[in-house]
Amino acid sequence: MNFKKIIVFVLVIGTLLSLVGCGKTQDQAGTKQPEKKNIIVGTSPIFKDILLAVKDEFDKDGYTLEVKVFDDLVTPNIALQEGSIDANFYQHEPYLDQFNKNKGTNLVKYNGGIVKYFMGIYSSKIKNVNELKDGATIAVPNDPSNRGRALKALQANGLIKIKEGVDLPTKLDIVENNKNLNIVEMDVLKLVTSLADVDCATIISVVAANGKLDPKSAIATEAPSESDKYAIVIALNKDKHNEAIAARLEKALKSETLKKFLEEKYQGAVLPAF
Repeated sequence: MNFKKIIVFVLVIGTLLSLVGCGKTQDQAGTKQPEKKNIIVGTSPIFKDILLAVKDEFDKDGYTLEVKVFDDLVTPNIALQEGSIDANFYQHEPYLDQFNKNKGTNLVKYNGGIVKYFMGIYSSKIKNVNELKDGATIAVPNDPSNRGRALKALQANGLIKIKEGVDLPTKLDIVENNKNLNIVEMDVLKLVTSLADVDCATIISVVAANGKLDPKSAIATEAPSESDKYAIVIALNKDKHNEAIAARLEKALKSETLKKFLEEKYQGAVLPAF
């Protein structure tokens, strides 16, 4: 084979390889992943009914909302981080921020809050917080954000005093407790049933309503300004880029359908934040 024939052979092989490469690139560029239509949103038992109430609003244009209920407040965020769900709807921003800090997760809220509720002090034994005796037992949530909110509610009603400048106070931040109140922590979902065993409990109104406790029967409440800080948000995994899914869910939630549902079911215990 002379030198000219070698050059021609190399050029032909090179041309063939480049065509194959171009064809593969075009195939890859032209292949579009099918749009996800079955959307899985995680939640807690507290907010399950809210999502189900707007399922018909969501289920249009071939989409389907699948509501996955978790029995605790940790697993919905773990599932979101791991990618087994597309979004979740059950937490407020302070809880989400604290979760990311504690667990090293990369979760973000999508826009502002959807619904809000208040923290109340409930009792089956007394009618006024002034009736609490020395050493009385008060139950509060055990997660950092709701516990801090509960302690602030106790302070707002003159029962304790918290160290200044603490955003998420714990029992260690109580600087005055003149009645020597015994503050016990437990899962937020168990607070309603705890009323038989404690003198009073700090319970968020939506949990009270779901537990068949009249939210309006609270003997005291937190400062009204606190409620706005704890509106429930849609959360996403920052790395999954599911903003289009969140936008669709937000549109379904921010609807007249949800407003009507909240009014009929919760009667003031849960309010729209939009």
